[in-house]
Amino acid sequence: MIDLGGEVVLLDWGGKRFANPPVSSPNRHLANHQLMNGAVTAHMHQESKATTMDRQLYHRMIRLTRNQFVKPLQDDTKDLIEKDIKDIPKVCERIQEDWHSRQVSSSLNRLAAHTLGRCLRERLEARVNGTLSTRAVDILVTGVEVSLWVGEQFASDLQKSFPKLRTLAVSSNKLLGLYGQDISVPCVGFPYSSTSHDLQDAIVIIVSHSGGTFAPLSCSNLLQSTTQNIFVVTSASEYETQVGKQLLSMDMMDGDEDCLFRSRIFSTEVGVRTAEPCSLTVVATHQILTNLFEYISALILSDVRFRHAVKATISEQDLQIIERCNRENIEALEEIVGATRFGNRIESKGFVENELRATGKLWADHVLENARAYIMSFLYIFTTVISGWPLFYSIARGIGMDQSSDWVYAAQTLDAALYFWLPQVNIIVLRILQRRSLLHRMVGRTVVIGDIPWVAQCAEAFLSKIFAVSYSIAGLNVLSGNPADHFVHRHTHRVVRGSRKPLRWKLPLLICFPQSVSEQFP
Repeated sequence: MIDLGGEVVLLDWGGKRFANPPVSSPNRHLANHQLMNGAVTAHMHQESKATTMDRQLYHRMIRLTRNQFVKPLQDDTKDLIEKDIKDIPKVCERIQEDWHSRQVSSSLNRLAAHTLGRCLRERLEARVNGTLSTRAVDILVTGVEVSLWVGEQFASDLQKSFPKLRTLAVSSNKLLGLYGQDISVPCVGFPYSSTSHDLQDAIVIIVSHSGGTFAPLSCSNLLQSTTQNIFVVTSASEYETQVGKQLLSMDMMDGDEDCLFRSRIFSTEVGVRTAEPCSLTVVATHQILTNLFEYISALILSDVRFRHAVKATISEQDLQIIERCNRENIEALEEIVGATRFGNRIESKGFVENELRATGKLWADHVLENARAYIMSFLYIFTTVISGWPLFYSIARGIGMDQSSDWVYAAQTLDAALYFWLPQVNIIVLRILQRRSLLHRMVGRTVVIGDIPWVAQCAEAFLSKIFAVSYSIAGLNVLSGNPADHFVHRHTHRVVRGSRKPLRWKLPLLICFPQSVSEQFP
């Protein structure tokens, strides 16, 4: 059923077995609805006077099966994260095909793009006519966490391509603090205030994979008093997500006959993904924002007035290059994840995935050596103490040394020293067996990811969430930074004594970033 709007619902499962009524006397006048062939009776009471709902409950129900707008749940699998990663080429290919001209008559994303195009043309006409204030924001992108980070890159690309098109990316939490409170919460350290930007009739793009995160969902309701040009990038249709239903009801309440042909939902169609670390959802969101960027660019470049009004620095040739890279990206993704766009696994050797897995195994050995040394120490101590035969003492007795000999104390001293340095000794043994360098520092492990902001932040969130429930002895610390900005100042001083070069994976500080940046270091 479409979400409740200020209603209290009582589901009565025992109406046929019990004589007493399910509701109190003052409320027995309320209408009831028979569900599940009469097995359940629903009693509904509308508390909020600001919201009106259809009195016929049947009109508000949604078919969960055999409904093309409701995606089925994913099949159970042992590794949810691996399943998401293997689906990346398939999902990106599907999103690209959905935006292709062949799908113009059946694609809901193309329908949403058409609606966005109408709003953008109206905004650009106002920009050409000079009727907008200097504080007016044309496109506002909002979200939280990984959705916001991807959206920030989208807004940055738009702003650099069209300098006079006022594009702004703001956290949904900041918007709620500024506009959703009786007393405005100031954004200390950020150039945002309730008077610094004019959001009247701005195009708002809410990025939220789940469509139910509190802050973006609240913003979709809050901003309706300021603008009706609200769109959302999410994982499913308007019938599956909270924010989608809210925007759908906004059009239905307007009473516009054209509302059925007006869509506000850009969907990645990945459905519900239960893995906590975000991988597929981030890539799919980036893919659909790439297509949206191309659409907005093509729309602006199609009219010379719009092009001059926003001072476009991008050309049709640039768009062709972007689209070619967009298409060729699918093949690169197939090599990286080891699965085709049709969902089949690639078994051939020499693929990028195999190289990545080999490197990952080396990193895993480096991270897990403390835990393995701990287990080896546990077994050695219990075995030698219970049996009464430590290593050097056993060797001394085995070569014929008498129990009363003074040299027995020397053997026992060596055994005491071995117990003291046993973890370090076991680590050295592991490194010899695994053929790894013996000169590594025996400390905790840290991975520092250096890349452009949204990639570094998303990768940090992904890796740190994977290790969120690990024991401290088998975990690692994850950091990130922008190598073109603050990376050196924030992280290179953390390289501990004994690390010769901060860019090699073999050291306790594992740093991953582009080769061009690594050339800056000796």
